[in-house]
Amino acid sequence: MELSTEDKIIEAAVELVYEKGYKGATTREIAERAGVNEVTLFRHFGNKKGIVEAAMQKYAFVELLENTFAEKIVWDLEKDLNMIVREYQALLDKKKNVILLALRESEQFAELNNLLKQVPQKYIEIITNYFTQMVEKEKIRKVDPYIVATNFVFINFGYFLTKTRINSGSEELSVDDFINKNIAYFIQMLQ
Repeated sequence: MELSTEDKIIEAAVELVYEKGYKGATTREIAERAGVNEVTLFRHFGNKKGIVEAAMQKYAFVELLENTFAEKIVWDLEKDLNMIVREYQALLDKKKNVILLALRESEQFAELNNLLKQVPQKYIEIITNYFTQMVEKEKIRKVDPYIVATNFVFINFGYFLTKTRINSGSEELSVDDFINKNIAYFIQMLQ
């Protein structure tokens, strides 16, 4: 399926802003990479800020987290936490450039800063709800679901950051190893 003109421009902008920063990426370069005329870019988005704002709207994936988890939860702690980690990491990997762009350029855009806050907040909400129900179903011991969820999210996002920013050129800890070495502790703690 061929990308629409708007999608080509958004993809080019995300790549260039990720590579060069917001100030370093020009509308001319974005248009060239997208294979369109600069006037076309302005007609669709008005300016560079309009493109970045459109990218944030297009790549917002909070609702995907909720839908995916709701469909795949089986109320088995080990299976659920493994699935949650895999799904979350897959979504983060898929949206990696936009997330890293948001981390880098959040000072420039309030919208990016809001996106950065929204994703972990929603993830914490989803996981808190899960742990609350697991306590109610007596499938895990009584814990503070919010505290446990917050720690779980920090570990997961930390893994993503380590993979993409800290160890991006060195040997990578696979998702399987991450689950076996880290998530297994959560399971032990909760039972």
